[in-house]
Amino acid sequence: MAANPPVGNFRGRGSAANRRGRGRSSWRPYFRRGRGGCGSAPYERPVTLPIPNAGSSSSHDQSTSTVSVSTSLCPVTVQEPPQSFFVEKSSTPYPGWQLYFPKNKYDATSPIVRKVEAIRSHFSRKSEYYDLAKIRKQFWFPLHLSHLTSDDAFCKKWPNFQQDLGENPDETLACIGLAMHRNVSEAPVQPGPSQSVSNSQFQFSSNSCLRTVRARIHGFGPAVNLRALKVNNYDRLVSVRGTVIRAGATQILCTWMAFACPNCNAEQSIRQPEGVFTAPSSCKGGCRTRSNFTELLSSPYTRTEPFQTIRLQESMLGGQYDSGRVPRSIEAELAEDLVDSVCPGDDITLTGILKVRPQEEFQRKGQASMYKIYIRAVSLSNNKNTISNRKSEFTEKDMEAIQLISKEPSPFRLLVNSLCPTIYGHEMVKAGLILGLFGGCAFQPGKRTEAHVLVVGDPGVGKSQMLQACANVSPRGVFVCGNGSSSAGLTVTVRQERGGGSLEAGALVLADQGVCCIDEFDKMSSNHQSLLEVMEQQTVSVAKAGVLCSLPARTCVLAAANPSGGHYDRSKTVSENLKINPALLSRFDLVFILLDRPNAHLDSLLTAHIQALHSGTKNSPGAPSNSGNSSFYGAMNRTLNTSTSSDSSCDKPLLERLRLAPNEKLDLLPHVLFQKYIAYARKNICPKLSTEAAHELKKFYLELRAVRPGLDAIPVTTRQLEALIRLNQARARAELSTTATHRHALDVLEIVRHSLVDVFSTDEGVLQVQRNINGCGMSQASQVKKFLRFLQVRSNTSNKTVFELEELQEIATQAGVAGGLTNILDSLNVQGFLLKKGQSIYKFING
Repeated sequence: MAANPPVGNFRGRGSAANRRGRGRSSWRPYFRRGRGGCGSAPYERPVTLPIPNAGSSSSHDQSTSTVSVSTSLCPVTVQEPPQSFFVEKSSTPYPGWQLYFPKNKYDATSPIVRKVEAIRSHFSRKSEYYDLAKIRKQFWFPLHLSHLTSDDAFCKKWPNFQQDLGENPDETLACIGLAMHRNVSEAPVQPGPSQSVSNSQFQFSSNSCLRTVRARIHGFGPAVNLRALKVNNYDRLVSVRGTVIRAGATQILCTWMAFACPNCNAEQSIRQPEGVFTAPSSCKGGCRTRSNFTELLSSPYTRTEPFQTIRLQESMLGGQYDSGRVPRSIEAELAEDLVDSVCPGDDITLTGILKVRPQEEFQRKGQASMYKIYIRAVSLSNNKNTISNRKSEFTEKDMEAIQLISKEPSPFRLLVNSLCPTIYGHEMVKAGLILGLFGGCAFQPGKRTEAHVLVVGDPGVGKSQMLQACANVSPRGVFVCGNGSSSAGLTVTVRQERGGGSLEAGALVLADQGVCCIDEFDKMSSNHQSLLEVMEQQTVSVAKAGVLCSLPARTCVLAAANPSGGHYDRSKTVSENLKINPALLSRFDLVFILLDRPNAHLDSLLTAHIQALHSGTKNSPGAPSNSGNSSFYGAMNRTLNTSTSSDSSCDKPLLERLRLAPNEKLDLLPHVLFQKYIAYARKNICPKLSTEAAHELKKFYLELRAVRPGLDAIPVTTRQLEALIRLNQARARAELSTTATHRHALDVLEIVRHSLVDVFSTDEGVLQVQRNINGCGMSQASQVKKFLRFLQVRSNTSNKTVFELEELQEIATQAGVAGGLTNILDSLNVQGFLLKKGQSIYKFING
């Protein structure tokens, strides 16, 4: 017998659909046909709850069918309805028995009743953990397994509770919910201020059916990797951890449907088990009508619940993901209070029941029965307020190692040399990258705390390897390549689906509260505009396909770029070398230039270092020993680094203190410990500026403002001052210091000066702060070329070659190089373009 689907947004999928035969035709239009269930299982008739005093009949039998609701991907199933309503008086002591066990008759001697009583006794003994008044309002309660396992009386009554919860979660959770449902039903209810005690409709007795009360399980584990979920886990309770990469739109799922008979108008409400549409098989009012029932969508006995589908992907951050294969992902279904509790990019721990459903494209007759697994969520916890990674869980051994690192004579020196030890040198660049990994802290919400670093240089100097090392040692690091990334792949993608749009998180959103390393930054010029908001406001705003939202992207951007001409031209600015938007370039706190210049001494040391790496020699001349793969924990009973080098002297420059001496042995940190050290610092350390450090930063900022003579100079604004504060906080975090001292400020200023020398020095090595990083200022060679072009145009238009000094000053003003006119005239005189004919008179030689 075919099942009639309801009108509206509900689509039928009854198991008895599409049957034809002789006699009375059961043909339905295509849009009203069912789609068949999961195979050819025999049709079952679950219990129907009749509405008391509904319609024109007073006697009701039992009947049922099934409801299906289509989501944006495929039909979904939910086992328990979130709502009930007043039903006929039940003779059982449990008013919600039919809500949790509709197919089981109450038997006081059944094992289910014994389990329910065991749970009820636990709730009575541990009443301080369960607020019945609050549970009555929200209809769910958290249940920590540690509270149950620590209750000896409960363990004696239900010794196999842990096994039953893992292998038979549906029945176990129903027992827990039924026990709490009875306690809530029997608890006295205080009427509200607008309710009178005599008003019976506000009084709940033991015979009234409340909504279904659900238990949210916490502490079930250990977490299983997504790639380990197989068929043998079907219908079992599992706990997984991963990153939400897609969140669908919230939809409405029908759990109870009221129907009216077309002849006698008798009403009955049918429970929709497993989310499959169920219509009455016959009228219970006496007329025995078997079809054409009317769905009462506006009836108070039609119940719905919010519903959402998310996609969970195994994290690339906690060692779950193996490079070289596509990350595993699985769908999860959220209902009731779990809806809208997560957003794309969140790292969550989800506990649920593994289920299977047939795929729609394989449900037709004659095709193979193909199924896919999904998780029906029982509870979830969002880890975004932590360091969002499995590595942020600190053991006693981890804490001991972290404390040993902080007690080193120079922890910052150890961290710098442990970052990418395969690359020789570049200590100041590594120090800047480490400051970006630690980041600052905000005492006011909405302030940017992440420091962005850009490394520009010739090919083959190790930029990509240093970025990969940063992504590996970060507690939450994502590495992408600019030439293979799109704007949507970096930020967020909106997918239009039935019922609304869904959001898919990109690399920057997935790296929230972490690091996003972008290699080949110059190859993604078309996607630079999407980074402007992320790098300053730390959010991603979406306004696509009718979806308006804002996702957090508190991400530190570490980028590497190659010059547009193949080699870096010191006569051009950074913006001219990279072809990057000046507004984007100004958002980087540190910009380093790596040049490949011949140097006999440095080349000999670099050659010895590379030969030592390939030959397996640990100690190379002038290079750090690559002992990062050795066991760090084995050395915790001794001092980490026994070297008595002079790096502890604060009088030496930072570069000399960071650089290793020839043949110096240093026990480098392994990646796992490096990750935990950064995670601990970012989570627990929030340093404040000392008075001396604040004075030093203020002094340097005022010096930068003072040396800015004109409009063509580097723009020094409060953004630079905020960057100095963030870098100073990161320097203090690197040593687990709660105060940013004067010494920390001096180290940060040395790193900043080093980057300024790289960016604003000319090809002759002269530092010109007047040069604009964004391309408005030029080096002397570029100024000479530009002035020469304007001079040639004036000479051709005026048809003269002799100019006075006032005319040359006017031409220089038009060219925007009036500040250094004397040097330009001297240079052109030496090169033979301008001949000095007398006092303030020059002749232009246009060759």
